[in-house]
Amino acid sequence: MKLSSILIACLLFASIASAEQVTTYKIAHTRYRDSNMVIVVSNANFFAQSEQTQLRWFTSLEVCSRNANLAGQVIVVANVNGRLRYYGPRSWHRFLSTIDMAWVRARVNKELTCHY
Repeated sequence: MKLSSILIACLLFASIASAEQVTTYKIAHTRYRDSNMVIVVSNANFFAQSEQTQLRWFTSLEVCSRNANLAGQVIVVANVNGRLRYYGPRSWHRFLSTIDMAWVRARVNKELTCHY
C-alpha cells in the first residue's frame, strides 16, 4: 500500500513539474522599408519587469518566432498608461517612436503561440 502511494505521488509530482506554459500573442507580421518585422503585442506587465527579465522574455519571444518560421526582427509593444511602449533593437527606436498602438492594431494579422 505504501509503495503504490509513493509511486502515485511521484507520478503526479512529475507530471506537474513537467507541465508547460502556453501563451498566445497577437502579432503584426509586416514589412517596413524592405525589412520584416514581428511586432508582438504584450501587456504592460512586460515593462514592469527588471531589465534582465525583459531581456529573457524578449529572447524567448525571438526563439518562439524563429520556431514558427516568422522572418523579421522581433519587437515587443504594449499600451502602458495610454502610450505605446516598445522593446527592440536601438536601430529600430527612431521608427518605433513614430507609430502608435492604432498603427500596430491595424496591422495585427497573426497569432504566435509560445510553449515555455
